[in-house]
Amino acid sequence: IGTSIAQLLEAVAAQVPDGVMLRVGMTNPPYMLEHLDVICDVLSRPNVYAYLHIPVQSGSNRVLDAMRREYTVQEFTYIVKTLRKRVPGINIATDVICGFPGETEAEFEETLALCEALRFPFLNISQFY
Repeated sequence: IGTSIAQLLEAVAAQVPDGVMLRVGMTNPPYMLEHLDVICDVLSRPNVYAYLHIPVQSGSNRVLDAMRREYTVQEFTYIVKTLRKRVPGINIATDVICGFPGETEAEFEETLALCEALRFPFLNISQFY
């Protein structure tokens, strides 16, 4: 459509009528990195809910790589910390997949440590099937 997610979010947020709130649903970490400044600005607007669902899936870089995810734990953590710093009162939801084939106990512990460190108010947990 000849635009980026950042341009689209800015345009939609600018057109939301008075008394109506916009809620951005979910986005994946690799797409956030490129447009993080604009996303922070949009989520800080008074007509946009300070909420975003960003799935982490695992706290282990090896497991993320095995899942073919295009981001690292460090990049995900940077996104979360940046959003919390720049968007007052933001609520961030995430997803974790447990039992991915080949995941070790130590890698699962890395996921638990990440969740404990970032203290998500919304955490969806799924078993790998």
